[in-house]
Amino acid sequence: MIQGFGCLLCAATIALLLPSVCAADPLRDGFRAPPQAAKPRVWWHWMNGNVTKDGIRRDLDWMNRMGIGGVDAIDASIDTPQVVKKRLVYMTPEWKDAFRYAADLTKRHGMELSIDSSPGWSETGGPWVSPQAAMKKLVWSSKEVEGGRAFHGLLAQPPSNPGPFQNIARAVSGVSNFYRDSVVIAYRAPVADSPSRAPTPMAAMWMLQRWRMAIWPRR
Repeated sequence: MIQGFGCLLCAATIALLLPSVCAADPLRDGFRAPPQAAKPRVWWHWMNGNVTKDGIRRDLDWMNRMGIGGVDAIDASIDTPQVVKKRLVYMTPEWKDAFRYAADLTKRHGMELSIDSSPGWSETGGPWVSPQAAMKKLVWSSKEVEGGRAFHGLLAQPPSNPGPFQNIARAVSGVSNFYRDSVVIAYRAPVADSPSRAPTPMAAMWMLQRWRMAIWPRR
């Protein structure tokens, strides 16, 4: 009887343990087979019209096999050379046909497809955007003055030409110079910046910086 009871107890214990061992683990299962909502989305650059339907199919088939959940199509240029027989210019009938093909393939793969609001890296650029509302860069000029006394004079005008940084120019057709004063900042210059004029309580070197907003054209 004791031996039989022991076998029954052992069997009952195994029966109690089995549900916890075999219970589904949603987190573990999700890592093994990620749901669509958890898959990564990536940028998909269409560079300077170098797009073909064969290239679209190859890209999307590969990304789908790698577990990519969606793409954001970005039409850009950045001086990319032409490497296809015929470029697909943005929003031409040929470009729209290729994009429709991409939309059909992503739907077939169960992937998401999005597109930027306009071509180029600015995402919101275009000839309809006025200089006042366009993307801008921050430029400045500096002047050293003696501290401890009032300053009366003109500060040098910062660069106002279109371009990526300060006075580095970039030729862009149809873009005029645009700038607006933003702020004037005065601060005590570090001793290391003015070795010949060590600051004293009454006579210190001060830096006046004039900042202004200048247009930064983006394509």
